[in-house]
Amino acid sequence: MALNKALIGNRISELRKKRGLSQQLLSEMVDISLSSMSYIETGTKGMSLETFVAMANALNVSADELLLDVLTNTVRVSNHAFASLLSDASEYEKRVMLDVAASTKTALRKHKAYLLNHK
Repeated sequence: MALNKALIGNRISELRKKRGLSQQLLSEMVDISLSSMSYIETGTKGMSLETFVAMANALNVSADELLLDVLTNTVRVSNHAFASLLSDASEYEKRVMLDVAASTKTALRKHKAYLLNHK
């Protein structure tokens, strides 16, 4: 199975922007050129393991968070993402998000047969 560099690059780009970092700053933090940073984010080129680890450290995420879109077992990452989402939410926001998530889960399961029959 080929590694989808575009999905990893897109994830890096999303995390970089979420942290308010420019490509220039992140490239300096991981000691690569700006053009290499651009190639990585667009999936044009891959990166060494050393660069990957430096990228995870610079973005303050785990390696599996960077690989989220290409891994098949993402339970721990998803749980961490949900916990992070809730970490700064008020009690009101948590209750609303829980209601929305529960309703979404119910609707997804209710209509699952439709998805399976219309591929």
